[in-house]
Amino acid sequence: MSTLDLDAFSRMPTAAETEPPGAFPDDPESLPAGSVVDGATIVGTEEQEFDFVVVGSGAAGGVAAHVLADAGLRVAIVEEGAWFRTRQFQLSVQPAFKALYRDAGGFVIQGRTFIPLLQGVCVGGGTTVNSAIAWRLPDDVYADWGARFGLENVLNERNLGPCFEDLERTLNVHPVEEEILGRNNTLMRDGMVALGIRPHVIDRYARGCRGSARCAQGCPNGAKLSTALTYVPWALKKGARLFTQAKVQHVIVSGGRAKGVVAATAGKGTLRLRATRGVVVAASTVQTPNLLRRSGLKSKAIGQNFMAHPGVGLGAFYGDDVSSNRGVTQAMETIHFRRTHRFKLESIALAPELAAVRIPGFGANLVRRLADFRRLAIWGVQVRAYATGKVDSFAGADRVRYTLGPEDVRIAKKGLRTLAEIAFATGAREVMPGIHGLPETLTSPDQLGLIDQAPDDPRHYMFIATHLFGAARMGPDRGTSAVGLDFATHEVERLFVVDSSVFPSNIGVNPQHAIMAVAMLAARGIAARA
Repeated sequence: MSTLDLDAFSRMPTAAETEPPGAFPDDPESLPAGSVVDGATIVGTEEQEFDFVVVGSGAAGGVAAHVLADAGLRVAIVEEGAWFRTRQFQLSVQPAFKALYRDAGGFVIQGRTFIPLLQGVCVGGGTTVNSAIAWRLPDDVYADWGARFGLENVLNERNLGPCFEDLERTLNVHPVEEEILGRNNTLMRDGMVALGIRPHVIDRYARGCRGSARCAQGCPNGAKLSTALTYVPWALKKGARLFTQAKVQHVIVSGGRAKGVVAATAGKGTLRLRATRGVVVAASTVQTPNLLRRSGLKSKAIGQNFMAHPGVGLGAFYGDDVSSNRGVTQAMETIHFRRTHRFKLESIALAPELAAVRIPGFGANLVRRLADFRRLAIWGVQVRAYATGKVDSFAGADRVRYTLGPEDVRIAKKGLRTLAEIAFATGAREVMPGIHGLPETLTSPDQLGLIDQAPDDPRHYMFIATHLFGAARMGPDRGTSAVGLDFATHEVERLFVVDSSVFPSNIGVNPQHAIMAVAMLAARGIAARA
């Protein structure tokens, strides 16, 4: 990675320029001196020693680092990306994606069709760029993980309940306030009510949200409580040290035990961090299994059983303004169909540059529709897919191979039809199903049968993936899992995995809350044993 380039952020006004000055938790002057080391400044070989090294600073890594530091342990956090601060966030999509997302948002899952996979690669990880949605693990997931995977004594409501309560209290989890819902969200709610579907106002990690619909580009108001604003600064104030722009190449293993990590820095140097008590990996469902492999682990379970929540979207044009740029990015949802049909519906506000992907047509036709952007509502289907895939590497780069089956496509079609029904129930004039082979727009509920008749082939749909699970599955059996019930790998002592890699299945709801709770539970156990 090249050195941190702030020039990309100089073309648009920052929050500091457009809002009255105030203190943000990620302001450098708010942090202990010397607590953050930019890997761009490490050009040679640097060595340091800690009790624990935590790989990753997102939902899992940020929480785990804070728990360990709060226990009085010496903690290093190693983050592949840079730390872009609240005052650097701005409106333009292109520089935000270049700065905050892996491959500028261009990473794709390979299979029968290519599926874009969005991952944050910055301090805070996905919590910096997602919509801060909080869902506890559903009861049926606890039951399934216990019955099928032997996790009933670890990942159960008794153990995780206090962690969820801690997160909700600390991070101000609450439903979106009515005054900042925005019409993109209220239209969806009104349509659900009209059709007898139970709507749910989304619970989020936020304080002082202004409904600016910019979650995907980093919140310029510091209202979204990402780990970059909470657990990472809190850990630093407890004595932890953060190394940014440093990609961990492998875990140092000696005598069957994890002893530290080696990272390549943006300054083309080498960072060697010794860990006297252990290494905690929270690098994500894609990067974690490949890191384990590079560190010499051989388990056949590593990289297998990759699962996701592929999403498809639907756009609808109304006769009057929707103005999705006013209101919370995501504030309305329903799990009405989660158990019966395996999908969840959500609202989603997109910037015009991103919404253009959802709008059909070329040339003058596309320009005409973009001119009506204010009248556009966009909603999505989150599919709890049956498909499983594999994470590995090719030519040194991460690779995910995964193909949705016909049953998964049928789930997506049912969700798209339901969204279309919601749109027509609230007066939409045109609905854009985004299915290759169908008309660009549907103008009447009488045409919805076309969605049912669409092929069960994923190549006809514009899927995207953000929720990832399972490529370093937890379980008691070394033959079918990579990580044991104490969160340590079966093969190497003191090498812990605490992100959603350990989840044995997808869960049908947004996973950040569950990831943070599981990481908190794991870190508390690790700290107690240390």
